[in-house]
Amino acid sequence: MPSKLPWIFPGIRRPTFSLRQISFRIPTRIPRSFLYIVIYAIVFYIFSGGAYDIVNKDTLIAIGQSGNNPVFVSPYPHHQYLIEGLVAGFIFAFAALSLYLFDYATKFAFDVNTAQKLEFLAAILVVIWYVTIMVLFNKKTG
Repeated sequence: MPSKLPWIFPGIRRPTFSLRQISFRIPTRIPRSFLYIVIYAIVFYIFSGGAYDIVNKDTLIAIGQSGNNPVFVSPYPHHQYLIEGLVAGFIFAFAALSLYLFDYATKFAFDVNTAQKLEFLAAILVVIWYVTIMVLFNKKTG
C-alpha cells in the first residue's frame, strides 16, 4: 500500500497498523474457571432433578394446584414438581458456590483478615443453605 494516498478530506491520515501481528493461540490445557462452570452445571442438573426426570418418564408438571391455590411442593414423596426441583437445584448450587469461598480464601494466605472474613461468610452461607434445604425437605416429607 503506498504511503501517500490521495485523501479527499485534509488532515485525515492513513492508519499505520498492521494485521500481520495478530496471532491466535489455542490453549494447551483447560482453564480452571471453565472446569468450575462445568462442575457447577452438572451439580445443578443432578440436584434439580434432571436424573429423576430422565428415569421417571412421567409428564413433568410445573406447579400443582389445590383448589385455587398453587402448590409448589408435591405432597407425594415419589413425585416432584418442576419448580420444586429448580429451587432445590439453585439452593444446592449456591451452597456449592459457598463452599468455593473456602477455596478462594486460601488465595489470601498473607492477608489473614480477609481470609478470615471470607471463611466466616462461607460458613454462614453454608449453614443458611443447609437450613433452607432442610425446611424444604421437612415440608416434602410432612
